[in-house]
Amino acid sequence: MGVIATRVYEVDGRPELRVAIEQPIMEADGNWFCGYEIQGPKTSIKGSFGGADAMQALVHAIYMVRLKLETCEEYLEGRLSYDGATGYFDLPDPGLHQHHPVNVEHFHRHAPEA
Repeated sequence: MGVIATRVYEVDGRPELRVAIEQPIMEADGNWFCGYEIQGPKTSIKGSFGGADAMQALVHAIYMVRLKLETCEEYLEGRLSYDGATGYFDLPDPGLHQHHPVNVEHFHRHAPEA
């Protein structure tokens, strides 16, 4: 599992919160999972999200990163920004669609937060 994408967000205007997305992998049972990691001054999260194929696992992991950023301490304290803009992550909004709900229990595996 190698890192395929990274981004650094600012905390109090300094580049201090790092996000990494790993390459999706297929496990022995045929399910795909994509790992992600968020490391900042007050936030340390490592987890993975799954999907029916590599693309879906990757998209789900990106959605989860956005949700985790929206609930991290740095953001809730108003200290997190990207490219100078607070409250802006430049990541897609997952939006919960009624016509195709995600089976979170099946696909989400989240390691304990440090």
